[in-house]
Amino acid sequence: MIRIEKLTKSYGRQVVLNKLDLEIPANKITVIIGRSGEGKSVLLKHIIGLNRPNSGKVFVGDTNVFSLDQYQLTDMRKKFGMLFQNGALFDSMTVEENISFPLKEHSGFTYKKIRARVLELISLVGLKRNVLQKFPSELSGGMRKRVGLARALALNPEILLYDEPTTGLDPIMTDVVDNLILDTQKQLGITTVVISHDIKAVFAISDQIAMLHEGKILMTGSTKDFKTTKNEIVQNFLEGKATDKDHAKDAE
Repeated sequence: MIRIEKLTKSYGRQVVLNKLDLEIPANKITVIIGRSGEGKSVLLKHIIGLNRPNSGKVFVGDTNVFSLDQYQLTDMRKKFGMLFQNGALFDSMTVEENISFPLKEHSGFTYKKIRARVLELISLVGLKRNVLQKFPSELSGGMRKRVGLARALALNPEILLYDEPTTGLDPIMTDVVDNLILDTQKQLGITTVVISHDIKAVFAISDQIAMLHEGKILMTGSTKDFKTTKNEIVQNFLEGKATDKDHAKDAE
């Protein structure tokens, strides 16, 4: 579904992505892991065409994202739904207005059809009708994630991107969100890419894991591959161990 070739991105003298290669299979959940500051979110923004690289290509299907003009890029992005870390809901809009926003902007649906789609979406993510007129400030963290997911699914995307979906949640709500990701993928068969630092969640939901390290994909494989790897860098990350290099960087 997604193929990344020799993707390079730097900000001044800081190289964030360094000739990175990665293949993301269709209809599976791929989780991208790595230490803070390794460029996971930067990679996600390149996949959807929000950032442009210094060099390299990102293919969605057979289409190179960076060969598209602005009109074509806007159209291509309709294939994606994205759930940001904090849900990124519009504070001044109700739940119903947040979920219906992409439908009003891009679908051409009538009000009646938009309303029906919103009701379908809240049911899909496990919410009840009584949340529709609430504002984001009136919702729990887990509920905001669900509303954000409902909005991300509004246009029937082929690919769903999650940026640290369990950040800021307690262990119980983390399990709820993990199950939500799994259920959504199983019900809709969507190609799913998750950025996460939560190792328990990574092992719970992934079909494929890819570890980003120093601008490259250090390792890809299944949960079993990562649990049994002899790669010391991967082992240290999974066990939460700081290396000498980490200590040196912290002291700078």
